[in-house]
Amino acid sequence: MKMKSTVLIISALAGGTMLLAGCGNLQSNPALMQKSVVQRSVASQGLVKIQDAINSMSSIQNYSIKAQIQEATGRSVRSVNFYGAVMLPSSTTPVQIQMDETIGGNNYSVYQNGSFAYYEDAGRWKPMTPVSDLRPWQSLSDAIAKNPPKVVYQLPDQTVVSWLCNVYQFKTVDLGSYLGHTALVKPQESLYTVWVDTTDGLLRQIEVQSTVGVPGKGTNSMSSTDLMFNYNAPNLNIGVPSSLVAQIEKP
Repeated sequence: MKMKSTVLIISALAGGTMLLAGCGNLQSNPALMQKSVVQRSVASQGLVKIQDAINSMSSIQNYSIKAQIQEATGRSVRSVNFYGAVMLPSSTTPVQIQMDETIGGNNYSVYQNGSFAYYEDAGRWKPMTPVSDLRPWQSLSDAIAKNPPKVVYQLPDQTVVSWLCNVYQFKTVDLGSYLGHTALVKPQESLYTVWVDTTDGLLRQIEVQSTVGVPGKGTNSMSSTDLMFNYNAPNLNIGVPSSLVAQIEKP
């Protein structure tokens, strides 16, 4: 995967989802998604609980994220892993991002402080277009508002890391918009599973699954899981990588 695609994927992380790109107008079929059979019941107030959790995230100024994206087409499987931290913009500070990424065994890094944005590939830092319009979790809120789920299910409570969470599941049409990069994905029906902390009501994890038919290749399925943690960490420090400093200062 070229680094241009890598940077676009990085920019999508805070939206909470990552779906298929470049599939034209193929019809999504969430019924074909791979998922474990679990006990679930209709949650009459589930949508309200999810919307409350999204609204609660407005208090978050910084967070860490661990994400995994897996795409499978026929016998081909591609995995992307991310780990890093995000400082959301405020009236006094610009957006700051530090992210490490692994694609097919190759490692990359991204660093941004306002308009100062670079990515590292093969030991060399290169300028990149800064991530803008950073509105985490807004894509989920927009999707629910435009295409309200017909039914929301509640699954058995689960512990994510150390947080006991209510688990909700529903289908909606993803709008294909992440942090302003509307060309990344095509709108399609997807299966969402969200984990809401039973203590503070915050979102802890979001999983999205989608499957489409690909002519001549069978089905193309993609799943993404985003785990968010270290909310509003007082000691979060997204410093400039020493290797980037050394490269810039080198005559």
